[in-house]
Amino acid sequence: MDSEDGGIDIGILTKGKATLGMVLASLLLQETVTVRIYVVDTSERPVINREDVRFALRLAGDRGILCHYDFAGESDLAFSAGKRRLIQALPGRHLCLMDDDVVMPSVALKNLVATAQNQGTYGYISPICKNSPNLDAGPANRPQYSPGSLIYQDELVHRVLLAYYETTVDVLDKRKSDQKVWETAFLTALFEVLNRTCLRQEDTITYHLDYKEDKHWIDEERTVVARSRLVARELVERVRSGTVQQAPVISTSTVVARPAPISRWTRWARRAFRFGA
Repeated sequence: MDSEDGGIDIGILTKGKATLGMVLASLLLQETVTVRIYVVDTSERPVINREDVRFALRLAGDRGILCHYDFAGESDLAFSAGKRRLIQALPGRHLCLMDDDVVMPSVALKNLVATAQNQGTYGYISPICKNSPNLDAGPANRPQYSPGSLIYQDELVHRVLLAYYETTVDVLDKRKSDQKVWETAFLTALFEVLNRTCLRQEDTITYHLDYKEDKHWIDEERTVVARSRLVARELVERVRSGTVQQAPVISTSTVVARPAPISRWTRWARRAFRFGA
């Protein structure tokens, strides 16, 4: 997909939250935009066997929307490794990384694309995400990145994102590390480093459905935010200098899920909703 047709690559990383079906439905019912959706599943059991996900995939088929499912399984780096798989598979110009517990109204992506078409090369266009954690420390006068933001992904951004998810341990990863980073802080800082325009779409609202989550859940948040900003600057410098090599992009026609108990429905769904089928 390219920037001229308004197409959007949407990546969803899920660990099996019960809200995934609602998220998929909200994306599949977006108005007047072309989307393709790629789901990476890091839960213990494949969520594709759940009825809500199966119904969503049927809706994708009815609407002619490309929707690929990739079961990665659990690991202590499930978040970072899963996000890297998404970036590898989604090299399109307009990228949207969605959480598995954030939904948006049917006009949300249409509004974001309309703003993007007037920007040329931009950083990200961010909706207002209700009930979502906010940065306690970050760049002044710059809208925070939030789930569902539209990212302008050229080759430089694509390579930086691949390097970031490959070389860091996020606060959402189980692996222990004293150098953890936070994706929200990194993405907010990345486009400041690149000196690219970032906008807050005040009339576009998304909704974080995990109402039990504490909005301040990161230990030593200011330290993590500062570290994430430093990593953004360092990775941009390394990619520009050529010390980070471009990783190959996964062919979406040959992605194979890791071994797992596979139902007849799962096999059918993989055939029916694989990109390029």
